[in-house]
Amino acid sequence: MVDKLPLENYIGCLLGGAVGDALGAPIEFDTWEEIKSRYGVKGVTGYVEFEDGHGEFTDDTQMTLFTAEAMLRTLYRANSRGIWGAINTICFHCYCNWLKTQGYDKPNTKFQDSWLLQVDGLYKRRAPGNTCLTALLETEDYKPGTILNNSKGCGGVMRAAPVGLVFYKDLEFAFENGVIAAQITHGHPSGYLSAGFFAALIAALNSGVSIEKAVKECMAILKTQEDSEECLSALNKAIKLSETKEPSAENIETLGGGWVGEEAIAISLYCSLYYKDNFEKGLISSINHSGDSDSTGSISGNILGLIHGEAAIPKVWAENLYLKDVVIRMAEDLYIGFEDDGTGMGSERWFERYGT
Repeated sequence: MVDKLPLENYIGCLLGGAVGDALGAPIEFDTWEEIKSRYGVKGVTGYVEFEDGHGEFTDDTQMTLFTAEAMLRTLYRANSRGIWGAINTICFHCYCNWLKTQGYDKPNTKFQDSWLLQVDGLYKRRAPGNTCLTALLETEDYKPGTILNNSKGCGGVMRAAPVGLVFYKDLEFAFENGVIAAQITHGHPSGYLSAGFFAALIAALNSGVSIEKAVKECMAILKTQEDSEECLSALNKAIKLSETKEPSAENIETLGGGWVGEEAIAISLYCSLYYKDNFEKGLISSINHSGDSDSTGSISGNILGLIHGEAAIPKVWAENLYLKDVVIRMAEDLYIGFEDDGTGMGSERWFERYGT
């Protein structure tokens, strides 16, 4: 057990997720038969979307970055002012800023000084999820319980890793805040409980325990939640599958396509458990199936990247990832958490970046 993992593991988590996202992006809507016919029997094993060989992440990583900003703003508020409890509001406004990068204007959105809004490369529509777009566009002033859709799409879980990186000292608190962040856009229990489980899993792994122990601890939390049966069933199936069968497109598809929350986390957990010692194999297996390849790649990349650190990511993937410096910069800030100048109020630099 450690207090938290080193900086290289934080970078591994965010960069690994972004790499998995970029690898899976061009085949997100393809069947396994289509993938094989285009790229061979092994499927996609590197960046294939652009002729120059670079990779670009999608809305999964975009929203992960804005989730990270929300968590850091929450932490700043708690440390500098001693106030908790506004995470839902802070997160909502950060997501509305993401909405701006997708070409929508959201009047009266806070945090217009966000450094992420100054990154020109984030102003791209990379297959943003309809549920996320609609929920944010239709909500004027978010309050818990006001999202009335019944969506359990994976848009809530795929962005939750930063919650666990920040709130790593308390698994139940990480779970709770993962749920809160997902409920801003997703109203079905499997849409937000899958995010809570993922946030708690990242928090547990961040303490240095094995993935098996982390899963056991987080499953215990999930079992206490109302309406958790569907998520529990999917995860239990993934765990059993990882004990007996190597991930293949056919085996992965017995867990579903990953389009919904419980399926996305189950597929990612399956690949991460089976290939717990091999980042590259785990990531490649997680994208090559008839389903939401970029989301399962993103989640698996977060998990395996956190476990193994930045050094485990093949250099050709890391070096050719568009906006990798932005991802690394956010990972570095997540590792710092709260930068103080000795006054307890936070440094001027941190106030400019994450003040609330």
